[in-house]
Amino acid sequence: MAVPSPSPSRWATLLRQGVRLPLAVKVSIGVLSWLPVAIFFFDNVYHVSWVSGRSMYPTFLPDSNAGMRDLILLKKWNAKKDLKRGEVVVYRSPVNPEVTAIKRVVGLEGDIVLTKKPFPVDEVVVPRNHVWVEGDDIHSHDSNHFGAISAHLIQAKVTHIVWPFSRQGVVEKSLPLSAQRRVIPAERRIVTVFGG
Repeated sequence: MAVPSPSPSRWATLLRQGVRLPLAVKVSIGVLSWLPVAIFFFDNVYHVSWVSGRSMYPTFLPDSNAGMRDLILLKKWNAKKDLKRGEVVVYRSPVNPEVTAIKRVVGLEGDIVLTKKPFPVDEVVVPRNHVWVEGDDIHSHDSNHFGAISAHLIQAKVTHIVWPFSRQGVVEKSLPLSAQRRVIPAERRIVTVFGG
């Protein structure tokens, strides 16, 4: 004779009576109760990702010929807020929304950027709510190809290299000297115009 499985209210009654659950059931309940928290955390707060492509060489993938890739920590929470020149960001490509890319912020809203080929004009003022992004590698496909990107496309800031352990640490947030020479920050332009 088959014993009917207990209904949810029957489980509650059994638990109140002190019936012991098997360890596997207890562990499963514990893990499942934390699953929504983990999903929220990785979708909205921090995430780890492997870097592919050479556009950020030498910052990432210094040993790409050996088949090694960098594992990076991404800060997704408030990624679009308080952007600074030199920060490395992950963004949805303005050319192909199915693709995410990783580049360094070179220019902020109001900055004048002296562009590189193949951009059609010699200088550009970064529009409101946009940033100018460039890869650390000179052959990077970046804002010099498609212009400033909307800050709304930014999905995360890259904060750390997690793997390989030999390169583990904080990602440098400074502009390469070549980029520093090509950017006139908006705040310096205002001082020049009004300060004499």
